[in-house]
Order: sequence, then C-alpha cells, then structure tokens
Amino acid sequence: MNDQVADTLGRKYLIALTAVAILLLGDRALIDPYLMRLATDAPLMNIAGRQRMLSQRLMKAALAFEGGWGGGKAPLREMTEALGPWSAAQEQLLRDVVSPAWPSRGSEALRDALQQLDPYFLKIRAAAQRVIRAGSSDPPDLEIVRDGLVVMLVHEAEYLRRMDQVVGLYESEARGRVVDLRRVGWIVTGLILATLGAIGRFILRPATGLIRSQISELERARDELEARVRERTRELQEAGERHRALVEQFSHVARTTTIGEMASGLAHELNQPLGAIANYAEGCLVELAAPDPAIGEVRDALERLLATTLRAGQIIDRIRKFVTRQESRREPFEPNQVVEGVQELFRGEVERRGIVVQLDLAPDLPCVWGDPVQIQQVLVNLVRNAFDALAAQTLKPTLVIQTRQVESDRVEFAVIDNGEGIFPESIDRVFDAYFSTRASGMGMGLAICRTLIESHQGRIDVRSRPGERTTFAFTLPAGTSDDGAVRRLHRG
Repeated sequence: MNDQVADTLGRKYLIALTAVAILLLGDRALIDPYLMRLATDAPLMNIAGRQRMLSQRLMKAALAFEGGWGGGKAPLREMTEALGPWSAAQEQLLRDVVSPAWPSRGSEALRDALQQLDPYFLKIRAAAQRVIRAGSSDPPDLEIVRDGLVVMLVHEAEYLRRMDQVVGLYESEARGRVVDLRRVGWIVTGLILATLGAIGRFILRPATGLIRSQISELERARDELEARVRERTRELQEAGERHRALVEQFSHVARTTTIGEMASGLAHELNQPLGAIANYAEGCLVELAAPDPAIGEVRDALERLLATTLRAGQIIDRIRKFVTRQESRREPFEPNQVVEGVQELFRGEVERRGIVVQLDLAPDLPCVWGDPVQIQQVLVNLVRNAFDALAAQTLKPTLVIQTRQVESDRVEFAVIDNGEGIFPESIDRVFDAYFSTRASGMGMGLAICRTLIESHQGRIDVRSRPGERTTFAFTLPAGTSDDGAVRRLHRG
C-alpha cells in the first residue's frame, strides 16, 4: 500500500515540478517584453525631450546670425553643430517607432504623431541648411538667410507643439506599460501561489502522512527488534550458563577419571610417607620402652614423623581439591606454582614409568587471572597424553613442562615430549570432541582443554614432528598490575 502511495506522490511531484517550470518560463515570457520596452522607453523619451532643446538652439543661432548678435561666422558654426544631432535624433525616433521592422515599438497614435511631425521637421531642416549655405558664402546672401529664417520661424511653433504631443504620448504609453507589468506580475504571482498551495495540499500533506506512517512502522520494527534481541540475549545467556555447567560437570568427571587412572601411582606415593610414619612411630615406642631412653633421638624421630605426616596430608589435600572442586572461581595465581603442583601429582607415576621430567620455568612471570584448578586440569590432561605417547619410547623418554612470557601481556604453558607424535592427517582434529588417536581414548580430554582455555580468553595449539617432538602449548592473558601484591604474598 505504501509503495502505491509513494508512486502516486512521485507522479504528482513530477507534475508539480513541470507546472513550476512552466510558470517560471511563462513569467519570463510575459514580463521580459515589458521590461525590454520599459528599458527603451526612457532613452526614447530623452531623445524626444532633447529635440525641443536642439530645435530652440538651432533657431537661436539662426536669429543671432541674421541680426549680427554673435559676430562673424560663430552662429553658423553653432547652427551646424545643433543641426547634426537634431536631425539624427529625429531620424532615430522615426526609425524606432514608425519603421515596419519594429511594429510594436509604439502605439498607432504615437506613429501618427511622429509621421505628422515629420513634414515640419523636413521644412525646418531644409531651411536651416539653406541658411547655413547662404551664410557661409562670401559675401553672405542675406536675402536667402532671411527667407530661410522666416520658414524656420513659421514652422517652429507647430513643430514644438507636435513634439510636446509626442513626448506626452511616450509618457502615457510608458505608464500604461508599467500598469500592465504590475498586473501581469500579480497574475503570475497568484498562479505561483496557487501552484504552491496545490503542491502543499496534494503532495506535501500526503507525503508527510506517508513519512509519519513509515516512521511509526520503523519505530514498531525497532521495538520488535529490540525485544527479539533481548529475548535472544537472554536465551544465549541461559545457553551459556548451561554450557558452563556442562563444562564444569565434564571437567569434574575428567578429573575424577584422571585420578582413577593415577590411583596406583598415588597409592605408591602415599605408601612412602605412611610407611615412614609407621617406622618412626615404632622406633619411638621401642626407644621409650628402654630403661634409659634417648629422648633426643625420640624428639628427632617425632619431628621427622610430623613432617612426613604433613607431607602425606598435603598430597591428600591436593587430590581432594583437584577432584572435588566443581564450581569455577577466578582468582590471580602464579603459573609456576600450578606447574609445580602438577609435578607433585605425577611424582609417583614418573618414578614408576622411568620418565625424565624437566621443568623449564621462566622467573618473574606475571600472575594469571583465572581458575587455577581448571588450568591445572589442562596441564594434567596434556601430561597424561604425553605419558601415553611416551609408552613406546625405550630410549630416554623425556617430558618438558615450560612456562614463558610471550608478547607483553600473555603467559605461555607448553608440554613437550619426544614420543610417537601426531601424524599430519590427524593434527587438525585432535581438539575435536570424540576424536582420539588412541583406541581406548574417549576423545574428550583435549576438547575439554580447549573449552577451558578459551573460557579464559586463551589459545591452545599443537605442533608435532612424529617420532621426534610434540608440543602442546596454550597462552593465557596476564593479570592486572593489582596482582603484584598477591604474587609477593605467594612467594612469601
């Protein structure tokens, strides 16, 4: 519907533009001729007015010569000077008004008046020419001069009367043209105002209504879009919360599974401090049963027993935190301490497998903001994958855990092994869910690792030369400068 209205308004707009163009052209076509006539009226009236002055000058010079007032030939020269412009002005009046080439220069009355004036002009001019010729001869022919002067005087009065009539006709017609020009101007102005009113009534008002309706539709569409965006945002937030809950559940299951796979190594690691505790306790009891017990040795044994007991408690506490923590909690932590905690978890398994573990930890690293247990879980998964890759390595299986600062605000963790490696056709899929290079693998460990790292605004990748070297590395953004106090507290 709006499209049809817009098309109709477009056609009306073109019609309105055409009408305005026609009015402008009509204004020029109607008014310009009047303006041109008025522009020429003033010079013609000036010429007609000068004719009176020139004719009087001509008669005065002729009388001065005949009466001897001017002395010598001076009046004849003045007659000659006045006769030329007077004749030229008269001819111009006749040419501009009476000539057939300009039929619209003047009215019929003006043309008749100039034609009736012309015989008197011719007689006066002929008489003046005779006077000049007769007066210029040597000696002057005064008889001819007197006759010419008589002719000029006889016709001058009628010439001046008719010239006054011509000037009056000029002025009357000029005033009439001014009145006509004003009338035409008002007519054109009325047409323009009527056209503008029609444009406002039939074009601008419907266009304004259309624009208002479109603005209302746009506002409704905007409100609907904002409502949809809010609804979609809420759905995404709920989906994100569900996703985080699933990730935490998967992480908890993965940690529990990892601890189950590490059970034999952990049992071995716990058996050592427990056996030492039993030995120290039995030695203390034996010594105390003697008639003269060595109290100093008993004290030393009890102190070693206490230290061993605390070490066993720390091992159990690390395992409990690693397994039971399920809710994600972000805090500043030292990268190297997380790596050292992972090394402690695998100490027994490393000794049992005969793997050389090297720590290449950069000093003075900035703190990282995040969940240290989740980062520790990523490192545990990568270390266990490295152990599996080193299972077939019989010549000095080696594992390197590395930390270093990259760029200016990121910390990189890397797990490097010299195991069997990953073939090129599989390297792009190792982080996909349910993909595993081991027959017994579930394909979830590395997928969980990538999810945890990306939730910390980090990146994880892998580089491998099969049979030589495989590197799993991830980077995390460093914490803010406010973490310095926390880092010093940890070191203290």
